[in-house]
Parts: sequence; structure tokens; C-alpha cells
Amino acid sequence: MKWERQAAVGTAADGAAAAVAAIGIDFGGTKIEAALARPDGTLLDRERLDTEAHRGPRQALERTADAVRRLEARARETYGVTVTGYGAVAPGIVQSDRILLTPNLPGWEDLALAAEVQRLLGLDRPPAVGNDVRAGALAELRFGALRGTDPGLYVSLGTGVSAAVTIGGRVLAGANQAAGEIAYIDPGAGRHGDSAGAPLEEIIGGRALGERASALLGETVTTAELFARARTGSDSAARTIVNDALAVLARSIANIAALIDPEVVVIGGGMMASADVIIPVIRKRLTDTLPFPPRVAPAHFTRDASLHGAIALALSSQSEKSQLTTVGCRV
Repeated sequence: MKWERQAAVGTAADGAAAAVAAIGIDFGGTKIEAALARPDGTLLDRERLDTEAHRGPRQALERTADAVRRLEARARETYGVTVTGYGAVAPGIVQSDRILLTPNLPGWEDLALAAEVQRLLGLDRPPAVGNDVRAGALAELRFGALRGTDPGLYVSLGTGVSAAVTIGGRVLAGANQAAGEIAYIDPGAGRHGDSAGAPLEEIIGGRALGERASALLGETVTTAELFARARTGSDSAARTIVNDALAVLARSIANIAALIDPEVVVIGGGMMASADVIIPVIRKRLTDTLPFPPRVAPAHFTRDASLHGAIALALSSQSEKSQLTTVGCRV
């Protein structure tokens, strides 16, 4: 079992530490991170540990609780702040009472995340909980590229693909906390992947794209390597694979934009290392298709988006003084 304390960003000696703070927890498929932050979102301290998902949720939650207690202690002793809000995010459909459909965290289905975190930390009320991508959109809305825009569309491109709609200062949650699950969009034109019933993700998701490229090129190629080859223009096969996938993605984003008329489309996620290839294709499609094309911008949080989202969720729940908050809260 491995945990790691991350270096602090600031201390009480800075004279800028607020009297209160929030803790955000990001439960990922390979790692879990928890961070202490000021009300303006500035990170003060953080801890990282391996998820060890194969061992089930119980051990991960217990080790996370230990890490959070260490952060709470340092909040008091090092930074002179009191933690008054907690937020936790995870992949999949995260409802207020349980997690649904979380393939990256086997065994976490039907887990009562909010109740478990509350119990293990001894909180007087449940933490705010939500989906990692919609929480990332909340961070962009509160501190980043979506700030001051309405409505907005946030698209996360990584191992999988997901999105979030922001409107009226809120992240749209949906009737089942499933708004923005664009992996399930039917790309049409006879394009049907399987990927557990997520056809768009089978085309543009990082894992599926790398696997398809490897099969077509006859050699093992990562998604990053595929984009690097496509960028130079010297590998026509790689360029064709990338262009084909991005065309499907751009068409899907254009269809969503036609429905909600966003002021800006923000693109984030791990694949944004190839933003110079991805964003121009999306921008051109929106310009060619829509009467009022929105701006297209890279996300402010290109790393740790979900962790910043968990913090934004905690801070938003602080301001609303809610009894239980899922993503959908107001900035």
C-alpha cells in the first residue's frame, strides 16, 4: 500500500491563508488524490495514494480517510485553517445515495459513497459528491475557462469521453445524474463501436483509438504516438485514423452545440497534450456548421481537473450550506 504526501503550496506564514478551507477527494481508477484548498481554489497541501482497485472499495476508502485526517491535522497545525467543506468525485454515474456504472472502479457499483465518506471521517453531514467530469466542469466554471460564460459546454477527452453542460451558473446534472454521458451518442453513418454500449467512446476514447490504430498499422501504438505521427503529416495512415476519429467527435460536438447554443466549448482531458491537432478540427466544424459558432478553448485545468472539481464541489456546498449536494450546484 502506497501513499505520498505532496509538497505544500503555501503556509500560514504567507499571511494569505483563509480562516476556512475545503478538502476535495478524487477517486480514480489507478490513483486517489485528496487536497486541501483555500476558498479561492488555491491548493495548500495534498496527498496521493494508489487505488489498488482490485482489492475493492473498502480498503481504498479506509486509506483515503487516513490521508484526509492527515490533511485535516496539517490544516490546523501548519496552515491555521478550519476545514468546513468536503467534496468527493468518482468516474461513472454518481448519485446522491450511490455510485452506478463505474467500469474503471470494479466493485464500486452501488457503493454509498457520500455515506461511507461521512462515516469514516465522522462528518456531521455527508460530503458533496459527483461525477469526476461534471466536477471538472464546475472547476472550470468557478475558476477556469468557463468562468463568466453562459451557457457553456465542457468536453473531456481521455481514456474515455464525457461532457458537461453549464447553464445559469450550474452544471446540469440530469434526472439520473447522467447528463453529459456523450460516450453513448450514436455517431451514425454506420459507425457503431461496442465498448460496453458506448459507441462514441469506441471511436474517440483514448484507449479504443490506440487499440484501433495498433490493429490498422500492424504495430503497437499509443494514442500519444498516434497523434505525434499525425502531427508531422509524414505518416498518412496515422493522419487518416486521427482525422476520421476527430471528424466524428467534431460532428457530435456540433450537434450538441446546435441544441444548447453555448458561448464557449472548453476541451479538457488527457488527450489535450494534442490540443494543437484536436482543437482546430472542432473549431472548423463548428464554424462550418453553426449559424453562431461558439468559441473553442482549451481547459484551464489540463492536469488534476477532477481533483480541482472535487474542491469546487466542496466549496459550492459550503456556500449553499446544503445537506447533501451532487454536481449540479450553483457556483
